[in-house]
Order: sequence, then C-alpha cells, then structure tokens
Amino acid sequence: MPKEKREGPIQARLMGVLAAMFFAVPTTVILWLGINKELALWGAPDAYIGSSGFWLIIAAFFSVAMIFPHLFPTMLGKAWRFITYWL
Repeated sequence: MPKEKREGPIQARLMGVLAAMFFAVPTTVILWLGINKELALWGAPDAYIGSSGFWLIIAAFFSVAMIFPHLFPTMLGKAWRFITYWL
C-alpha cells in the first residue's frame, strides 16, 4: 500500500489562511462600508475611511489568522455579532 502524502505545517497554515480570507474579505467589506455610511451620516463633512483603511482591516484579519489560527474564528464571530447588532 503506498504511503499517503502528508502536508507539511506550512501548507496547512497557508490553506487555513486561504480559508480564513474567504470569510474575512466579505466581513471586511461590510465593516468598511458600514463605518463609512455612519461617518457620512453622523461624522464631519469630509469624514471617510479610504481604501488604505480597507487594506488595514484585511491585514489585521490576515495577521490574526496567520499568527493565532485558533483566535481567528472567535474574532470573526465577534465581528459578525457586532454587525448583526449594528444592522
């Protein structure tokens, strides 16, 4: 019987991050659009979070998914709880 090829820790981590980004990108889009909507309604006239803020949120999600893979689902769950409460 041939040996099954086991994936290494780097491949497993990268696949986990890829799966995490599948859920993090829509979450980031909703957070970014929601925050900008609130700033447009209640903030200063020129208040707006630019695309750099969007990429910063993505980078934060990516960093947590890469460094603390068991913390990421909890963080994403709290973000969605906030989104559902907020909407």
